[in-house]
Amino acid sequence: MYMKSNDSGIVDSDATHSIMPQAVINDVLKSAMLGIWNFTEGGEYGFRAMVSDECRQLFGLGKDVRMSPDELYRYWRDRIFPDDRRLVELTMERLKTVRQAEVNYRWIHPTLGLRFVRCGGLGRKNAEGKWVFEGYHYDITDLLENYKQNTLVAGTLARTYAFLCYMDLEKDWYTAYWTEASNERSILPRSGKLSGTNVIVASKLCSEKEYDKVKRFSNTKTMMERLRDTPAISMICEGSVAKWIKITYVVIDRDTEGNARHLIGAIKDVSDQHEHELRLIHSLNESIEADRSRTMMFQNMIHEIRTPLNAMFGFSQLLCVPGVEVTDEQKQEYFNIINNSYSMLTKLIDDVLDIVNAEHGNFRIRKKDFLVNNMCRQTVQLAKMRVQAGVRLYFTSEVPDDYCINSDELRIEQVIINFLTNACKHTYEGEIHLHVSEKENPGHLTFSVTDTGTGVAPEMADDIFKRYKKANYNVNGTGMGLHICSIIAERLNGKVMLDKSYTGGARFLFII
Repeated sequence: MYMKSNDSGIVDSDATHSIMPQAVINDVLKSAMLGIWNFTEGGEYGFRAMVSDECRQLFGLGKDVRMSPDELYRYWRDRIFPDDRRLVELTMERLKTVRQAEVNYRWIHPTLGLRFVRCGGLGRKNAEGKWVFEGYHYDITDLLENYKQNTLVAGTLARTYAFLCYMDLEKDWYTAYWTEASNERSILPRSGKLSGTNVIVASKLCSEKEYDKVKRFSNTKTMMERLRDTPAISMICEGSVAKWIKITYVVIDRDTEGNARHLIGAIKDVSDQHEHELRLIHSLNESIEADRSRTMMFQNMIHEIRTPLNAMFGFSQLLCVPGVEVTDEQKQEYFNIINNSYSMLTKLIDDVLDIVNAEHGNFRIRKKDFLVNNMCRQTVQLAKMRVQAGVRLYFTSEVPDDYCINSDELRIEQVIINFLTNACKHTYEGEIHLHVSEKENPGHLTFSVTDTGTGVAPEMADDIFKRYKKANYNVNGTGMGLHICSIIAERLNGKVMLDKSYTGGARFLFII
């Protein structure tokens, strides 16, 4: 059997092999938008072309455009995309040795631009010994685009959902679609009775503690009522394969009474999204808590500023009141109080500046060699004036007096003073002990301040070094000191910590 052209330009079957009327064939060809062509060897350009009206349309030629068979062949040939010309030539050569062949190539349409074309046909020799190629020309650009879009949609669904399920509530039947990437393909058969699948889904996909909740959510007996006034219901739960999964049921259609008839069920891995949301909630809660703590800090700061200012103002007035005799001992006492108040005020201002500088990256470290024990004794002397009556403050060391390190002496002293000051505030009897050790953390120097005070509540233990946090808001202080200690430790490549194993009060460590 071979194809031949009739007077209308339509290529039809040999009459002896025709199995349907010509009009029907034409209708089929038109509906498929296939162009039929006939290339006969000879002519100026190697072949002459005869094409159907549909093929002329696919070529972008109007009915008023007239071309000779030679010109028509050249028109088609010259518009083959340059990179695909060799491919088309090889296909035409194959038609001389095989019964039929097909090729996809790119073709430049005069108005639509680059198009994707599928051509297939048969080869034979005519009575004159000339090669005749007959076949079809089919524009598959839209087909490829649809395929591309469908592939994209299917791929997106496969990446988005582990499981999709078509559910018929009236017939109590489901059809499941597991994605290729899913690890849960063996959980449910491809189809089956809908009743009881909620138990399987809950037990196979969810963590044990979520079992009952998911089973109730997926119960088809109650689902109709829950979906009566809403198009979809969803829940997020801890999964057994994915950390967090989202189960969703979407109504496809309803009966005349508004009851859901058909649903789509979907299971999606939302681990990353849910973890991100949990982090946002945690950050929000931290911000709210920080705002509350900051407000209390400012209230405490006002009190902390007023206390030394009142003392400085009051005792300086006593020294200057006309006609009032002040003994040398009283002058020294008043001077000590004024000097101590000044030191307190200076420390408060320095703490505020340290926080600001740390937040803006201007926190400076200046290292030099210094004697450890000598620095510790100075800090103890500075803290003694704050020790409450009856409390013993003392210092011990495992290193010799000539033990020297290269670091920022003032910053280390600042940490220890903060530790000692806190101990003085919260210790009403017993002792406060500053100790230096090489053995507690081998390879590092450990400064520890141990007291017999009220200690730190367990719920505050993990947050005590955060900004504006205080162990006891009823005790004077801004809540900045320990946070500054953590900043200093970080800048010195060390760490500060609360010894949670100590129960006799509080024990703070600075390890460098």
